[in-house]
Amino acid sequence: MIKIILTSAICAATLVATAQTEKPYIREGNGQYRDGHYDQAENSYQKAFNENQSSYEAAFNLGDAFYRQGKYDRAKEKFAALAKSQTDSKKLAECYYNLGNSQLGLCEAAIKGNKLDEAIKLGKEALEYYKNSLRNNPDDKRCKYNYLYVKTLLDQLQDMKNQQQQNQDQNQDKQNQQQQQNQDENQPQNPENQDSDGDGIPDNVEKGDNPDNPRDTDGDGVPDYKDNDSDNDGVPDSVEAGKNPQQPQDTDGDGTPDYRDLDSDNDGTPDSEEAAALMGISKEDADRLLEAINKADSQTQKKVKDNQDSYRPKAHDKNW
Repeated sequence: MIKIILTSAICAATLVATAQTEKPYIREGNGQYRDGHYDQAENSYQKAFNENQSSYEAAFNLGDAFYRQGKYDRAKEKFAALAKSQTDSKKLAECYYNLGNSQLGLCEAAIKGNKLDEAIKLGKEALEYYKNSLRNNPDDKRCKYNYLYVKTLLDQLQDMKNQQQQNQDQNQDKQNQQQQQNQDENQPQNPENQDSDGDGIPDNVEKGDNPDNPRDTDGDGVPDYKDNDSDNDGVPDSVEAGKNPQQPQDTDGDGTPDYRDLDSDNDGTPDSEEAAALMGISKEDADRLLEAINKADSQTQKKVKDNQDSYRPKAHDKNW
């Protein structure tokens, strides 16, 4: 349910007293209206109107009785008919003023029903009625107040509509994302595109001729399609696969692709020793790196020996 917080209540419609000798039904209706018995007043005014349908007072007060009972459509119909037949600016102002009030009543009913678009439409129409009332009576403070009231109300309704639309858009985005995720999860994957270890080589290639008994080149218990280094030569399969992992590289053309070949170039030196070169490091850089490692290891061994010669156990007092 929508709640609108405003500074004050709407100004109400007013009765019109007869300038001539009051007819019994109108006089009776006025008394009932003032006592708050609007249904009884409606009956009295209706009798007066039936007796003289040209009576402005009977028609106007009947419209007021409809309005007070929340019968805004019937009130609007009565005041609209009166406005068409009037030429006096004061009476026209009164009719348009109460037309605005009746339209506002319909607007507020739409708000309670959470019908924002309808409420905005009705509110805009109420503004136009108030404008017409002020054109005929620019000094009517009640009408000016009601006009500003409706303008404030429309601003609030528009803000609510914008927020509602934003929430709907966000919810729709979430639903679309969830639907896409569900579709992706339920979409059967093409076995030819599966790559469990992410090395670029399709699983169906790495599994070999018998998918039920996948190939395990290095015999480490991890099948090639889940092993990042199938031949355990220190060079990742993604490197040995070459430029087109869909058709793994076979450097020496012996029928065994490099990622499963321990000597992929058949030069007599195992790939495990040539790992640095295969990984993109030149042989010279690899040799220098190996020499530096050996040198550092020799220095470490010397320091350990020197420390052993100078080490003497020390006695410790018990800390209790």
